Amino acid sequence: MSMEDIKKQDDLEVEVEDLSGGESTELITKPFNPNEIDVDISTVNLGSLIEQLENDEIDLQPDFQRATDVWDNIRKSRLIESILLGLPLPSFYFSEDPFTLKLSIIDGLQRICAIKDFVLRKENPLKLKGLQFLRHFEGKTYSQLPRPEMRRIKSLKITVNVLRKGTPLNVKYIIYERINTGGIPLNQQEIRYALNQGFATVFLKELANMESFKIATDYSINSKRMQDLDFINRFIAFFIGYTKYSGNLNLFLFEKMREINLMSSNQIDYIRTSFDKSMKCCFQIFKEDTFRIKYEVTDRRRPVSKSVFDTLSVNIALLNDNERNLLLSRADVFKNKMIGLFNNEEFKTSITSRTTQKYNVMLRFYMVKSLIKEIISL
Repeated sequence: MSMEDIKKQDDLEVEVEDLSGGESTELITKPFNPNEIDVDISTVNLGSLIEQLENDEIDLQPDFQRATDVWDNIRKSRLIESILLGLPLPSFYFSEDPFTLKLSIIDGLQRICAIKDFVLRKENPLKLKGLQFLRHFEGKTYSQLPRPEMRRIKSLKITVNVLRKGTPLNVKYIIYERINTGGIPLNQQEIRYALNQGFATVFLKELANMESFKIATDYSINSKRMQDLDFINRFIAFFIGYTKYSGNLNLFLFEKMREINLMSSNQIDYIRTSFDKSMKCCFQIFKEDTFRIKYEVTDRRRPVSKSVFDTLSVNIALLNDNERNLLLSRADVFKNKMIGLFNNEEFKTSITSRTTQKYNVMLRFYMVKSLIKEIISL
C-alpha cells in the first residue's frame, strides 16, 4: 500500500459497530444539581470577539475540534452578508481553561473562522463571493468595504456563553454533547478527549502514533475524528479493567481516561510496553488480517473490527513474554483456531451484534482467553 493510498483511507476501513441493546451511554445516570452548571451568558459587540481573536485569547483549534476550514468561500461570504444585513447570529459557546483562563470554542467554530478570515487575515483575505443581496460588495475584502459597513460588522450584537472552570466534569460532558449544533457534532471520543485534558490525552496520542499500531492496523485507522484514539482508549480501558465492565461503554472509557491522569510512571510504562508487544505479536500472527473477521482462509479482507481489536489485543497484552513466544511458535494453529472461533455462533454474535452489551463483551474475552490458553498448553 502506497502512502497515497494510505491517505485515501477513510472510516470505511473500520467496521461499523452494532451498539444496540446495550445500557445507556449517558455519563450522568442520576439527577444532578442544576446549580452546578456555571455558565456566563453575555451580549457583546462582535467587535469584542474580533479583538479577542486578534489578541490570541481564543483557542480556535483545541485538539478535540474538527478542521477549522470546513466552509467554502461562498458559505463564509453568506455569513458575512448576514452580518452586514444585521441578521442575528446563533449563540457562541466557549469553555474556560481552568489554568490559563483562555477560551476554547465549543460551538461556532466555522462562523468564527469565517469572520477571522474576512476581518483579520492579512495574506489572502476572504473575498466576498456568491452574495445574494449585497452584490455590489462581490469580490471585496474587509479593507475595501466602506467605513459604515466596517462599523456595522463590529457593532453587531451577539450572545456569548462561557462555560466556567468550576462546572463538574460529568456535567460538562452533557453540555458538550447537547449544545454542539453547528456542522458535525463532537463524537463521544472527542468529548472524552476534551474533558480529560492532561497526560491522558498525550498518552493516547503517543500509543496511536506507535509504528507497531499503525502496521498492525495497516495504516487504516483514520485520525481525523479521533477514531485512532478511540481504539487506544478501548485498549487501555479493557487492559486495566475489563472484568469490571458494567455494560456502559462510554462511561467505562471516560472513567479509564480519568484514571490515566492519576497513574504512576511505572503503570504507564507497563501499559506502553504491553501495548507495543501486543501489536507486534498480533501482526506477526495474523499479518494483513490482523483485527479483521475471517470466516474462511480464502475470505476477502474485511475492515478492522473494534470488537476483535479489543479482545485480541488485550488478551495477548496480558500474556507474559514466554507465553507470547509460545503463541508465536504456534501461529498457524492459532490462526486456524481463530477462524473456527469466528464461525462459532455465540462468538460471532458477540463481535457483530450488540457488541457493547456486558454479556457479549465478557463472552468474547473469555472465549479468546480460553483459546489462547489451549494453544499455549499444546
